[in-house]
Amino acid sequence: MEAYREQNALTQLINRIAERTDKWILPVIYTVTQELRIIAIAADHHIADRPSSSSTYNSTKPNKLEEAARTINRTLTVCLNDRNSAIAQSRKWGVYFIISLLFKIYFKLGTISLATSIVRVLNASSAAGDIPSVDNYPKAHLVTFKYYVGVLAFMDEEYDKAEEHLNAALNNCHRRASTNQELILQYLLPTHLLLHRRYPQKGVWHSFPRLQTIYEDLFTASKRGDMRTYEAALAAREKLFVTRRIYLTMLKIRTKIVRPRLFEQVYLACGKSTRVPVSAFRRGLEFVGIDVDDDQVECWAAVMIYQGQMKGYISREKKTIVLSNSDPFPS
Repeated sequence: MEAYREQNALTQLINRIAERTDKWILPVIYTVTQELRIIAIAADHHIADRPSSSSTYNSTKPNKLEEAARTINRTLTVCLNDRNSAIAQSRKWGVYFIISLLFKIYFKLGTISLATSIVRVLNASSAAGDIPSVDNYPKAHLVTFKYYVGVLAFMDEEYDKAEEHLNAALNNCHRRASTNQELILQYLLPTHLLLHRRYPQKGVWHSFPRLQTIYEDLFTASKRGDMRTYEAALAAREKLFVTRRIYLTMLKIRTKIVRPRLFEQVYLACGKSTRVPVSAFRRGLEFVGIDVDDDQVECWAAVMIYQGQMKGYISREKKTIVLSNSDPFPS
């Protein structure tokens, strides 16, 4: 607690000094702000773990990381508002480092809206030409920033944008930074599957065994249209996926890839007939342990037709799904 108070005071002092300096102070800023975050987390753990009978800091709540975020946000303002005409000596070269540090804090606190607000402020500054392009910053700053912006887009279901930023993070990531690569791929793999039905090569599983443990059976089940295995694997990892904000995407994969793939397997089993009885699809679902009636099958088929995952129409009178002669299940 004492270390946190001193480090917070030090960071506030550095913020005031930085207002009267230029780029040379950035390494100092990086050090004190990083240490402030680490010590704030330790202080919050200390508060949370103290005995309930302890009188020391008895009225203190574990909110030191929130306080630290406010101090570091002030650091961001100091860097962002530098009016030095010589851009090479500007404190603005510290903007993306500080933003990435704030992203780490906001994600830990679960205050994602604050991270989104920072992105809006940054986009406005970039559009006005107030700061250099992110591509001109050190790769270490770029990778972290792109990763978090990609995850934010992933959470907002803006998968094209997520893919763009996560790819940029992965392509610029140091080849030996396997932990960072794994964090990026954790979101990039389901994004590729959802957008392109792209499955990882075996080399990916070999290089990242933890990702293999999390994803391989889910990806294999989606490729086969095996809804029973997919449902079981998804249920087993529900807590993990919810914690990492991946669960909704995995539900989308079930709807947009696994289910259409199962319907396609039934279509192939029927000899690629363009007229497949609704009951055939129902039996296909029953085969993989999904117990539904014909009305539910028609409902799912209607959704897939509407979303472009299946081409055709439903003949309710004949209880038949009439499929297109040409590419009835677009990739």
